[in-house]
This record gives sequence, structure tokens and C-alpha cells, in this order.
Amino acid sequence: MRRRVLLLAFFFSIPLLLTSALPARNKPKTAASDKIRQDFSNFVDIPGAQMAGQEQCAQCHADLAKGFHFSQHAMQEVSCEQCHGAGSLHIAAGGYTTESKDKIISFRDRSAEKANGVCLSCHAKSDHVRNWFSGAHQAQDIKCVDCHTIHAAAHSDSRGEFQGETPGIPRAIESLRQMNDNCMRCHQKQNAEADLPYHHPIREAKMSCMDCHDPHGGDAGNNLKLSNTNQLCLNCHAEYQGPFTFQHAPVNESCLKCHSAHGSPNQNMLSISQPALCLQCHSAHHNGASLPLVDRCTNCHNAIHGSDIPSATGGSKFIDK
Repeated sequence: MRRRVLLLAFFFSIPLLLTSALPARNKPKTAASDKIRQDFSNFVDIPGAQMAGQEQCAQCHADLAKGFHFSQHAMQEVSCEQCHGAGSLHIAAGGYTTESKDKIISFRDRSAEKANGVCLSCHAKSDHVRNWFSGAHQAQDIKCVDCHTIHAAAHSDSRGEFQGETPGIPRAIESLRQMNDNCMRCHQKQNAEADLPYHHPIREAKMSCMDCHDPHGGDAGNNLKLSNTNQLCLNCHAEYQGPFTFQHAPVNESCLKCHSAHGSPNQNMLSISQPALCLQCHSAHHNGASLPLVDRCTNCHNAIHGSDIPSATGGSKFIDK
């Protein structure tokens, strides 16, 4: 009888043991996003200042207030003081002066860390800036306001097309052309390459730098959106993807083995003109004087990215017929 009682007690205790092992459902939330907000909240604090209200700001900053009224920030009910700090001490000081610059948050006079900290107090949770902390721009002390116009009256979608516009008021980020110019302002080497005869249509504003690069950072190197360079290229150039029966080894390794990504003086954006590019690996055909042919190799080997056509002797000569 005693044994039966012990067995019953054991079986009834199993649900209790399982329940205690499960995570508590009613624990207070400690999400990483909440921690991030707390970490950056000090960047918008002005000790001793009180909220004065947006109407007070507009009395002195009428032009900015007019544009801001139609901005994306305003549509999200973001007020002036959420970014610039409580304004009571700034108003009492009679405005912005060298002596009173600590009474209000000015992005122009702040370090990159402190200026960006204000933006990150909200945007650290945003998916599109999740890589900022591992990116080259953050490491180079680039400010958000170096690329973004905060008081703008319009904003762009993921392709740079604008949703809303007010004449005479700057946009948050301009057209594809202006977005590219923002990048080229600092990246002068790529700026020069984009002017070469063969280039991606950056100058023509038919694509943007952000089609390949994430300006907010990432772990792929050079702020690329993908660590696999070939996969990035094949997003647009799918006709070269294969799979092919006969694979060209340098093509599989990296498109950049043969092509210059930002621009080139050579046709098809080749890093070196033909036949010199091919002769780096191949001895090529020779004429009667034992000199290599000077014509383009792709005049005959026109399936250079890969082929399904075998040669008469086996293997492939990378031809398409």
C-alpha cells in the first residue's frame, strides 16, 4: 500500500517538475531593443532643461518648422525636442551662442558619436541600421546628417523614389542621382571610375551605390550587401549564373578577377583589355612567328563565363556552338 502511494505521488509530481522547467511567461520584458533605447537616451538629455513645446521653437525657426511639418519625422509625431533636447534653457539664454551651446543639442557642433547617438536613440532598433556599429562609416566618424537632411519635407522609398514633396523644401534623401553624389563626395576614386567609358549606370541615375552597398555597414567587407561577390553580381547578371557543364575557374572564384566593378576604360568593364587579360593565364594561339594573336579571345571563345558545349577532343573551349 505504501509503495502504491509513493508511485501515485511521483506521477502527480511530474507535471509540476515540467512546468517549473519552462521559462516564465509573465516575466517583465527586457528586450535588447529596450536596452538599446536606454543606452542612447543620455545623448538627448540636457541637465536642468524642461520641455518648452514645438510652438516655442517655431517662433524663431519658422523656415525649418514649415518644412518639418511635412517631414517623415513629423508624420511619426517626432517633436523638435526629441532630437534637440528640452528647450527651456536655450530659450532663456536668448538663442544659440558660443557660451550657451550646451543649452541645446546642435548636430553641427557635436562629435559624430554624440550626434549619431541622438539618431540612434530611436533608430538603433531599425532593421536598416542594424549593421551600423560594424560598418566603415561609423569607424570613420561619419555623421548621419552628413548624408541625411533631417528637416526635409519628403522621403524616399527603398529605390530612392519620393513619396511626397513640397516645393522649395529639401528632401530627406534626394533622387538616385543625389544619393550617388552623396557617396561620390567622399569616395573620389570611385567617382573617377564612374566617369570612365565603361561603367555601371551610376552617373545616369539608373542604379544607385546602395544596390550593392549598405551605407549603414555590415560584415561583408566594403559595406557590400553580400559577402559572396559573385552572388551580388548575379542578382542583375543572371544570364552568367549557370550551372554550366564546363566551368571557367576564375569566373567561379570572383567576377572581380576580370572585371572592374566601378568603371573601366576597357569594354565590358574588364580590368585589363583583351587579349592581355586572358594571356595572364593562357598561352593562347600563336601565329607563324610564335607571337600570340592580338585579336580579342572572345571573338571565338564567346561563352567565357561557362559552357555546355564540349570540344572535339573533350573538355571545353568555352564556345557556344
